[in-house]
Amino acid sequence: MKTRHRLACVTIMSPFLLYLWWWKKYELSIYNGVQNFGNPLLPNQELQKLVSESSKTKNPELIGYQKTVEKLKYIMNVSIDNESTHHVSTIFNTTWQQNISNLQDIRSDLKKYVHTGMILNQKQVRTSQRFDYLLMSGGIGIREKFHRTLPKYSLEKNVYKRCSIVGNGGILNRSKCGKEIDKADFVIRCNAPPIDQFREDAGVKSNLTTVNPSIIKDRFGNAKKIDQQSKLINKMKEYTNYIFFPSFASDWIYGLSIRLNDLLNSKLRSAKLVHGNPNHFKAIRAYWSNKGIHTFLSTGFYLTTSSLLFCNEIHLYGFWPFFTDIHNRPTPYHYFENVELKRSRHAFDKEFNELAKLHSDGVLQLHVDDCSVG
Repeated sequence: MKTRHRLACVTIMSPFLLYLWWWKKYELSIYNGVQNFGNPLLPNQELQKLVSESSKTKNPELIGYQKTVEKLKYIMNVSIDNESTHHVSTIFNTTWQQNISNLQDIRSDLKKYVHTGMILNQKQVRTSQRFDYLLMSGGIGIREKFHRTLPKYSLEKNVYKRCSIVGNGGILNRSKCGKEIDKADFVIRCNAPPIDQFREDAGVKSNLTTVNPSIIKDRFGNAKKIDQQSKLINKMKEYTNYIFFPSFASDWIYGLSIRLNDLLNSKLRSAKLVHGNPNHFKAIRAYWSNKGIHTFLSTGFYLTTSSLLFCNEIHLYGFWPFFTDIHNRPTPYHYFENVELKRSRHAFDKEFNELAKLHSDGVLQLHVDDCSVG
């Protein structure tokens, strides 16, 4: 009787044990970066079954799987609940064609929200004018010394024929997109990436390069010491024209911007430090919030949206939030380093879906393959 009971239990449990075995292998495949592109990280029905079962049991192994599910759910914030990634790959199987009419429509819609420039300038800003911080309550008034360092006129007054916006995604590896990137009249780079040794894939031209405050803090110790300042200056020599800093994100970042103003604008000859307009960022954020993206916008997504106002032909490189490329090859987070994927405040999944739509509509072109092909 006991033997029969054991057999019955094995018969009942074997499908579930098989499922657990499958999940174990699937989990490993994700961590090894070989999951199939174009599918969510885990089919929703299977995910809900797993989460449901794990919530009803005290089995530590099963609870461990649930924790893994939650962890995977937020890698790069590409959510397993997002079904729209199913069809992303099909967008890039057709030849891209620019649609000027669609670009003009979006530009017109954006202008309903945006009434100021992306970069602070003396013409738009008056001394003592107050700006609120982006990441905290409070703000600060513009002092005369700071005001004198601002450009005299808007840098966005020109409308460029062709713009390249270069993200840091590992999709750039082996892309040979450098020449295509440098072909643009205006090249924007995100978060101070190294470029000299990656010129074949990422190009070398730079008209506007953003610098995240965390980079100054983590890599250069806030540039307080002489050796840190020298290291920072040597790094910034890679870039030309303008270095963009979000000076009004918070009080400590504003304080850092004052120090960078004195340092870079006196020592650096290749580029000038410019300051992001927080009201411009808020306007862009309001535009996307009205379309369902309520999280803090990533630098690349913000710059891309901004470029819709002053670029007639926009090409994106290094924008790719997936573990594998369109050929199912493992893709690192950054093209220039191996770093661990961390949970982010940004909704990369929603942002990329919007970029994919703009690509499909001919508003901009996302380059996600080898540029030497075709």
